[in-house]
Amino acid sequence: MTHTVLAIGTAALTASGCVWYLPAIADLQAGADRPRSTRTAAAACVLWWAALALAGGLLLAQPDWRPAAQIALAGLVGGAALRVRARSERRGEQRECAVHWAALDAGPAPRSGRPAAVALAGWLVVGAAVASLGAVAILLSGEGGQGLRVALAAACGAVVALAFLLAGLGSARRR
Repeated sequence: MTHTVLAIGTAALTASGCVWYLPAIADLQAGADRPRSTRTAAAACVLWWAALALAGGLLLAQPDWRPAAQIALAGLVGGAALRVRARSERRGEQRECAVHWAALDAGPAPRSGRPAAVALAGWLVVGAAVASLGAVAILLSGEGGQGLRVALAAACGAVVALAFLLAGLGSARRR
């Protein structure tokens, strides 16, 4: 394969990489508006793509492919080192953010004045109403035999009532 074909392929790849390096350039231009880890990761991305673009240019200018490969490898290693640094900075930023949020924590949310029994009763009343409406809808559907509809209505009503009972018990336990 000639160097020209490799250079054209590298140029096409670099041009299609704009979906990564253009936002990275915007992050770098934003400066202090972006976190340090984001700017470092953006610098890694720009370094990777710039090294690849330079390697493509060297493929056209040099008869030997080794200088282009060395430039591409240097960009890859430098970008990887920046990416590792960005990840370390990101972890530090997350720890710092967690400390700030912990300092702002006002404690547990205030409890409502309703006792747990009232909340449980509310869940049971709503559950019974929903289960009854569902059972009536099944009975009035007219699908299948009378015995099948009665059995299906009873089973579905019991499942819905049980679901609301469990939800109510969970709500009462949290109170």
